Amino acid sequence: MGSTSLSEDYRLCLERELRRGRAGVCGDPTLRAVLWQILVEDFDLHGALQDDALALLTDGLWGRADLAPALRGLARAFELLELAAVHLYLLPWRKEFTTIKTFSGGYVHVLKGALSEDLLTRSFQRMGYARRDNHSLTVTAPAPACQLVQVALGCFALRLECEIMDEVLAQLGTSLLPAEVLLAARRASGDVASCVAWLQQRLAQSEKLPPPLPPRGSAAAFGCPLNLYQDPTEDEGSEEEASLYGDRLAAATSPPTQPAYEAPLWEQSAQVWGVGGPAWEASANNPPYGAPEEEPEQGPFSFLSLRPEGFPAHNCQQPSMLSPQLGASFRRAWLPRS
Repeated sequence: MGSTSLSEDYRLCLERELRRGRAGVCGDPTLRAVLWQILVEDFDLHGALQDDALALLTDGLWGRADLAPALRGLARAFELLELAAVHLYLLPWRKEFTTIKTFSGGYVHVLKGALSEDLLTRSFQRMGYARRDNHSLTVTAPAPACQLVQVALGCFALRLECEIMDEVLAQLGTSLLPAEVLLAARRASGDVASCVAWLQQRLAQSEKLPPPLPPRGSAAAFGCPLNLYQDPTEDEGSEEEASLYGDRLAAATSPPTQPAYEAPLWEQSAQVWGVGGPAWEASANNPPYGAPEEEPEQGPFSFLSLRPEGFPAHNCQQPSMLSPQLGASFRRAWLPRS
């Protein structure tokens, strides 16, 4: 089956899914199985589908010490690129698909976490995107429909290739080997079993494989559904949601537009000192900053403690027993009240 026939089958699959109300990446199990088998037997098909396919695979695995998580992150990046091309092909009138936010969660955490900036720019250029500014890519001249299908198919094939190599590593029993060794084994073998045998022989011949190259960047986040419409600031977990069309800056790249909520003083006191609700408790050895280390125990209240210093004390003695220095006039005023 040639690349032209594969492109036609892939296009029919996308349009069939659209009639069912779904505009997404190819999910046809038959086409998937056929393309999987062709790729296993003929690795060079990637070059026929996409001229820089090998560069994309090499770049995505460059310097990764553990290839298994790197392959899963790279597969998500190819899936997101495939989805962008599919959206432009199936829904060209949707304005939100004509602008890619380069600060969105999907671009930062999935695409840039797996591929270099120049290869990403080249991939989007094939779809008709051009850089408008430092924060976005915009479709200036729409790419032909056949070209969008070809780009999406190439990304679909690369996604399957990541799964094939992940299967090879699972049967090999280790994923701690240089990326160039794995890619060489894939190109030299005609099926998964022969690829595993090639690698086992290589591992047996060399007691110690060359160490992986220094990593280019952090691995991509993976394990969450791809969502091109959710703004990364709407939900905690911009690293989990893959969004290319967000309208606001992600929290990791820009300060919030509004000041963070600060609890009133009485709520802060309750939270710090443990008055009601869940509270933080300071240990006895480390009292909170500004708190008195030890307060003396309060005795019973007495009004005598309120008198000014030097003022004579009053008691409940008889009027005749009052202190003589108060004077007769004070005694006359006190008697009626008592």
